[in-house]
Order: sequence, then structure tokens, then C-alpha cells
Amino acid sequence: MGDLIRRLESNDWERLRDARLRALASDPDAFLVTVEEARKYPRERWREHAESSDRNTTFVYERAGMFDAMVGAFVGEDAATVHLVGMWVAPDLRGSGIANRLVEQVVAWSRDHGRSRIVLSIEGNNDRAARLYETCGFTELVEPPPLPYEPRPGNRFYEHTLDAR
Repeated sequence: MGDLIRRLESNDWERLRDARLRALASDPDAFLVTVEEARKYPRERWREHAESSDRNTTFVYERAGMFDAMVGAFVGEDAATVHLVGMWVAPDLRGSGIANRLVEQVVAWSRDHGRSRIVLSIEGNNDRAARLYETCGFTELVEPPPLPYEPRPGNRFYEHTLDAR
């Protein structure tokens, strides 16, 4: 099987769990949950995370039967806004363009579902992520947007306004 980026399917929950635990272990400062907390999640929670709808989805990069990159997107209280969350790329793939392709999938999904903007937060010192999102058309916000989660102190916030097509 070749390498590909695709939308997560509900039966992918075990590989999603494995990838998320790898992500939390390799980059603990990049996420709001710890690997120890995530290891305690019951199977049902992982199954729920793998479900996609018109309000939430996850895209994965699959290589050799494993998910080596992923990004989530969901619509919060403001139906026009998509929250890009949980971006992770395996260390050996960073700089390969996989992250850009994942962001492009979120942008396309957001447009296809009639959303007008995408917002996200990153750690304040993550210049690599800042460059990625700026390259993908995001602009840094002076004030944080309304978020359905509590960001860490010092986080930076980005927005991408989508044009109607």
C-alpha cells in the first residue's frame, strides 16, 4: 500500500489511538492532554474520536499501514468557524510537505461544508508551526479568538478567512 492522505474512518480508531499516543510521547508540549491521560481513555472514547461528520473530521497520512501524521478539525459554537486541532507529523517527515497537505485538506473540507474561517492556536515558541500556517494563508491574530478549550499561556493564535467559491 502506498503513502496517502485521507479522511479517517470509524474503523481506524486503533491506529488513531496508536498515532495519538506516539504524538503525545514525542511532542508533549504541543498538546493539551498528556500521554498518561490519553492512555487511560476507554475504547469508546477512541471510537468517538475516529467518527467523522459534517461538524468534525480528522485527516491522516498513512504510511506502511500506520498513521504518521494527522490533523483534526471541528465546528464549535460559531457555525462559520472551524477549529484546526491536533496537528502532528512524525519527526522523520517534518519538512516534507505533509503538514501543508494536511492543512490543505482541512481548508478544502471547511469550504465544502460552507465554513468561512479556520482558527488555531500554537505554542508561543513554535516558530516552525508559525511558518507552516503563514505559508498556508493563515495570519496571526493580536487577540485570541473564542475557543472551546483553554489554551496555554503564551500561545499564539492564527486565522484563515475562506473565500466563497
